Amino acid sequence: MDAFLEENISGNEPACRFITGKDYYRTSDGTVRHNAFMQNREGEASVYRIIDLMDDEIFEIGRLFVAEKKGKPLKGRADIRVAKILENKLRVDSQPDPHPRHANIVGWPEDKSEIKVLALQLAANATLALIKHD
Repeated sequence: MDAFLEENISGNEPACRFITGKDYYRTSDGTVRHNAFMQNREGEASVYRIIDLMDDEIFEIGRLFVAEKKGKPLKGRADIRVAKILENKLRVDSQPDPHPRHANIVGWPEDKSEIKVLALQLAANATLALIKHD
């Protein structure tokens, strides 16, 4: 399906974190919260490579591969340029399971306060895209 995607992820590429909870964004000012970029227990933060996709295609990936697995509705996504992740001395590694466009943000420090600072930096550089309901 996405055989054109190289394993090496370019800094110019956009990526997104899918949002299934209100704790990932602020409705008051339409910004992304740092919680959206916090790592999981395995020391990873899951993202999807969204280069060359239309909004409806991106949201479909989020619905099928994130929201349904969590049993929650998809609320939106936090879009970020891979370069902004790399600037924070983190890496984005291709992890084509469960989807060819899946990747993980890795290379997090061990210190919890440093992790939070990095998540705050990523959130500050992310753009919120909520699903519009009619």
